[in-house]
Amino acid sequence: MTDPSPVQPDGEITLTVDGHIAVIHISRPNKLNSFTIPMVEQLESHLAVIDDSEDVRAVIVTSAGDRAFSAGADIKAFSQLSATRMWSTWIRRGHALFDKLAGLRQPSIAAIDGNAFGGGLELALACDIRVMATDAKVGLSELGIGTLPGWGGTARLQKTVGVARAKRMIFTSLMVDAETALNWGLVTDVAERPEVVAKAREIAEQIATRAPIALQMTKQIIDGQSGEGLRLTLEALGSAASSATDDFVEGVAAFRNKRTPQFSGSFDDPGPRDVLHG
Repeated sequence: MTDPSPVQPDGEITLTVDGHIAVIHISRPNKLNSFTIPMVEQLESHLAVIDDSEDVRAVIVTSAGDRAFSAGADIKAFSQLSATRMWSTWIRRGHALFDKLAGLRQPSIAAIDGNAFGGGLELALACDIRVMATDAKVGLSELGIGTLPGWGGTARLQKTVGVARAKRMIFTSLMVDAETALNWGLVTDVAERPEVVAKAREIAEQIATRAPIALQMTKQIIDGQSGEGLRLTLEALGSAASSATDDFVEGVAAFRNKRTPQFSGSFDDPGPRDVLHG
């Protein structure tokens, strides 16, 4: 995961276009490439550019550093929000953003050359093709902090690996290795870590040689047959509801303070958040 540009203190997501291939690069390695609101805004802007382009035929999503592809949303960034703000700022917006990525006319490829958990795996699931490093692991860990996947994970994971395996991964926060991910159909290709981006580019170059209009229509037809719209809506509503529970506050506080959470099962709105020091 080599970043050719300087790393910004608060992270950034950049877009470069080389011929018919666009590369989205997530660069916040000191925080496991987790998303902040400015990074969400940057990705929104980049996807709009790609969607409007007549030249781009394939998209690669990469990241910086050597620890993680992405850890998804930055817990510190959302942990002090009210349930309403959590819904409007993170869940609803992030959901729409990943839907936009999944709905691009151009096929997208996730170059997972590090661990991808929580929203990081949801980011990869929003891509059409996934290439994974042989030593990486992926999983949806949200239940461990008292919430649930809110950026498309429950719907897209079950579509990809089946209901039973999706439940196994989500219910237990199971981190799946590359061999298992390949066997389950969670990823399409595996490669040694230094070769992941190169493999993704090889696939992108193959895609870019195909007739673009026919290719894009084929992608839309396949996507239209998935029937995931209702599942995504239910997931977004469920994630919003979970952010109003005492368990969510306790889960985030435990994560921040590196202790085991003590979940109560309470559904009362805890009011103003103070999860950083719980």
